[in-house]
Amino acid sequence: MMDHELWPSGGLRVLVIDNNSSYLSVMEELLIKCSYKVTTYKNVREAMSFIYGNQRIVDLIICDAFFPTEDSLLILKEVTSKFDIPTVIMSSNGDTRTVMKYITNGASDFLIKPLRIEELKNIWQHVFRKQIGAEHRNYNDAQHVDQLSYRTMGITKVTATLDSEIRENNGTVTDIRDLKKSRLSWTMQLHRQFIAAVNFLGVDKAVPKKILEVMKVKHLTREQVASHLQG
Repeated sequence: MMDHELWPSGGLRVLVIDNNSSYLSVMEELLIKCSYKVTTYKNVREAMSFIYGNQRIVDLIICDAFFPTEDSLLILKEVTSKFDIPTVIMSSNGDTRTVMKYITNGASDFLIKPLRIEELKNIWQHVFRKQIGAEHRNYNDAQHVDQLSYRTMGITKVTATLDSEIRENNGTVTDIRDLKKSRLSWTMQLHRQFIAAVNFLGVDKAVPKKILEVMKVKHLTREQVASHLQG
């Protein structure tokens, strides 16, 4: 059975770490709108102390990469190795090398600031995937997996209600000709889709051909993706 503490009736429990008080407030507001329970910290060490004392009540961590690299990587390595808590890194710097550094070190996702509600409404999936993996190690029948899916209905209903608010304005690039450039320009949105594809595939499988297939952007070439992957 899945530990009911991991799926509390009040929503997913998210710990956010960012040294910017204003942005912490924005994140808290957005996450609460997604029906998550939110705890925020400005200080990395205080956040780590909280995690050590309360790992059973932290479902997912969102950490800013603005801190010294050693601090954000320390959190990433410790929570993934000691506590197995899914960790999402956020940063205003979305260059390919930075993204790959954190994904390689165990980040469940890498999101570019400012974060959008359509991204936050789906972060529960990282916890769900972790739990499915844990359950599969102990149970191997399809019926049990169906029960897992049923127990997440409360969360999926919340995210479904948000879809209607964002569907018209999510800005997804479907054809690079829509960018109206004589040569390819990696806009913020196109780069977001690139990062999402890398996160989805995982570092080991994030080759240009597969990234291109996941992105589903018309007239984008494998060569263009390969060039962007190299940073």
